[in-house]
Amino acid sequence: MKINVAIIGAGILGSRHARVFYEQPDAHLAAVVDVNPARADIAQKFGAKFYTDLNTMLKSESIDAVAIATPDHLHREPILAALNAGKHVFFEKPLATILADARAITNAAAQSNCVVMVNYSQRFVADHVWLKHVIADGLIGRPQMVISVKFDTIFVPTGMIRSWSAQTSPIYFMSSHDLDLTYWFLDRKPTQVFAHETRGTLDAQGIPVHDGLNALIQFEGGVTTNFHSSWIHPNTYPKIADGYLQIIGSDGAVMYNNRTRSAELFNSKGGQKIDFTGPHTADEVGGKITGAFTESVRHFIACVNEKREPDTSPQKTLSVMETQAAVIESLKTGMPVAIHNS
Repeated sequence: MKINVAIIGAGILGSRHARVFYEQPDAHLAAVVDVNPARADIAQKFGAKFYTDLNTMLKSESIDAVAIATPDHLHREPILAALNAGKHVFFEKPLATILADARAITNAAAQSNCVVMVNYSQRFVADHVWLKHVIADGLIGRPQMVISVKFDTIFVPTGMIRSWSAQTSPIYFMSSHDLDLTYWFLDRKPTQVFAHETRGTLDAQGIPVHDGLNALIQFEGGVTTNFHSSWIHPNTYPKIADGYLQIIGSDGAVMYNNRTRSAELFNSKGGQKIDFTGPHTADEVGGKITGAFTESVRHFIACVNEKREPDTSPQKTLSVMETQAAVIESLKTGMPVAIHNS
């Protein structure tokens, strides 16, 4: 069944949402909502109606679902409004940047008859699916340590999202995907966080947010992880966003480099290197956006049509945000923080 969709937020990612839903044979892009009238061209480009007010759109349009791409800290209001109107919801990570918002969204989703999905699209990257199989098949033994490194150029907080970069953090804006992937890979719950921040560079530019942070996150079963995320790399760096992931087990280790899309696997039987090809997150192939983002959208559409809970529903991924909130609390207190999983 073809579903009618409205996009909420027509910025960088919202524009991608509009195009990807427009290109899906099982979806019809009916409307685009943004408080900035200058973004009406996104709606016009895909033959959709444009609104500057969400509630007006919900009352005026016969839609089945909304795709929300508002800034990190502005997810709660449009999600709850859509759910109150009985609409299915697909929205960008993170779940929220305030724990009360995350729990309100999760509770509302659980009590509704709607399909609600957080766009943790990196689960659909073929490279990461391979990593999942490596771990699940025991090729590195029992996972014991994870090292995640994510960094952006300083253009991100000072240019791309300058108007709201102080309302988020690298642990939300950048490390959400790696946190979600780690939970998915380990299939264990986090128990404790101890985090440190560094700041000064962005403060000096009038942006009151840390330059980066390091978070030690303990998981059940004695698995320890180290998450680094920062966003002050010079703009001369060859990619706006980059990073790598390493998982060390009792009988091996696997490393993945985001920029080169290469992985190395070593265990007691030997080693191998794999270079991944094909679409990654959102690459244009044959005139259409292809890759993990598109596959995530298709998963949402399938869940709507089949009336089933998505793999990355708020209920299934709340622990990601609870961990992020614990990281921020640890930064403020300078102490370890226990994670009380819902």
